Amino acid sequence: MTYEESMQRIEQIVRQIESGNMNVDDLAKNIKEAQSLIGSCRARLTSVEEDVNKEMNKE
Repeated sequence: MTYEESMQRIEQIVRQIESGNMNVDDLAKNIKEAQSLIGSCRARLTSVEEDVNKEMNKE
């Protein structure tokens, strides 16, 4: 899943949670999924930041 796809899924989960139309089991499942996606997005951003910093220091 790309970064953009992950962000879209997180936004979808947030909208579902905010709607209040989710049972407890689905809520727990979706929160776990969102946490995993957020961790993945953070890791990607950190990696990109490190790559950019390396390139900036070359000059």
